[in-house]
Amino acid sequence: MSSLRKIALILLLVFLLPAIFFSAYEISALSEEEKMIEETYRNQLDAILFSANQYSDDVLNNWIAKVQVGFEEHGVAGGLPSKIESLLSLHPALPVVFTGDTLNNEASVKLYHLDDPEFDIKQTRVCLRKALSTAGKRMRQLLRYQESGFQKIEPLNYDLPDCNNHVVLIFILDSPVNHKRICGMVLQPDMFIEELLGPKLQSIAKDQFVLRVYRKGSPSPTYSTFEGDQTSNSAALTKDLWVLPDYYLGIATLGVSIQQIIKDRTYTNISLIVVLDIILILGVWMVFSSVKKEVQLAQNKSDFVSNVSHEIRTPLALISMFAETLKLGRVKSEEKKQEYYSIIHKETNRLTGIVNRILTFSRVEANDKALTIQPANLNTIVQDVLNTYEFHLKNKGFQWQFTPNLKSDVLVDDQAAVEVIVNLIDNAIKYSDSVKNIEINTARKDAFGIVRIIDKGAGISRQDQKHIFEKFYRVSSGDLAKSRGTGLGLSLVKEIVENHQGRIEVVSELKKGSTFTIYFPLANQKE
Repeated sequence: MSSLRKIALILLLVFLLPAIFFSAYEISALSEEEKMIEETYRNQLDAILFSANQYSDDVLNNWIAKVQVGFEEHGVAGGLPSKIESLLSLHPALPVVFTGDTLNNEASVKLYHLDDPEFDIKQTRVCLRKALSTAGKRMRQLLRYQESGFQKIEPLNYDLPDCNNHVVLIFILDSPVNHKRICGMVLQPDMFIEELLGPKLQSIAKDQFVLRVYRKGSPSPTYSTFEGDQTSNSAALTKDLWVLPDYYLGIATLGVSIQQIIKDRTYTNISLIVVLDIILILGVWMVFSSVKKEVQLAQNKSDFVSNVSHEIRTPLALISMFAETLKLGRVKSEEKKQEYYSIIHKETNRLTGIVNRILTFSRVEANDKALTIQPANLNTIVQDVLNTYEFHLKNKGFQWQFTPNLKSDVLVDDQAAVEVIVNLIDNAIKYSDSVKNIEINTARKDAFGIVRIIDKGAGISRQDQKHIFEKFYRVSSGDLAKSRGTGLGLSLVKEIVENHQGRIEVVSELKKGSTFTIYFPLANQKE
């Protein structure tokens, strides 16, 4: 197994698989968490409703206590007991207190109330007689509760059209009043809710919930802790009001429903898990890419040492062989000696070129090569290179054409520009086999002066085009792999061009050749 595959497997086992399993577990657990959260919310809401009901029950028990004390202090005297009068005055929601009984299925009722022309006492009396005449069973239950030491209040929840939507509540007095043990209160429910229950609901709801009171059969709330609320019955949880049988309490979260809160939380959790997984995958990919790059660089360096060794060994072997032949005097003719001297000179220049290229790359890599950038004529630089290479090109059987179309100077270091062009022409010679033709032209494009070097050689595959400017990189397959080299030429070219604030582009197709375009900044940008 290769090193890269081992590293990929380790990253997969150590980071990605645990993250995937954890994410799958968390997502599967979200449904259970949703149920728990909903149950928690419902328990909280149920506790709030219980508190509101308990408060209303406490208010009524307090009123019962005052009524009992009022009757006990007043005794059997006629008229309205003072404490009951005070209670009725303080609470308009309580217009009537009454005592009653049933004798021979005939209800007997006595009313205690304030003078209020808007309140129909006669109709209320009729309503109470009807209510008590049918409440025998309930009154007997209340008596048993009272005898057991438990004071209980019961609503008479009957369809009584004469009661004008009032609520009748009855309880048993500890001491009879004029032989009557049944006592009751008539409530105006809307006023009771608004004046007494409302403030308590407001204190419970605060800014976290909306508490609503609905009358059964009515779509709009009778009361809401949210001002101007006309929401139809869409509360998350409802519970009957104990003391008002035709009314019930509803509670909902402020703004959105519990289901929406749970859904939003689920989406948030899933989003966070997905984002974390993506970040982890990207991190692992970046680590793998970095390691892959380092491994590839190490391999390229190894290939570089091998190639350089071969490149240096060949000219050294030739130089050594011909020098030794000359030294031993085995060459008799002057013509043969000149041929050997020429070979030694050529191989020495070749060796010098390899060493200089490595040294130049090393200096550029270390930012130790100072460039003297100044205006220069790119046409002249190219022509000088071609004049120098003319013999070499003819010797290799190449034809070339140079078209100078650039009329402006560019900002370059002359020697560096020569090195760039020489490297590209050298590559065009090295990788052209059957069609030995090189075209060179200069032109202007936007704010740059450009030089194009076009050959009809082996070409470069799309995959290799991404890497040819990397250090030590050499094509490992195809016709290009057959030619030896250091893998530094194009990397050096790219470094030099970029140090001039320029760029290099390549367009190539296998078996059809390559076009390298170098961009140098124009000397006068205003032209």
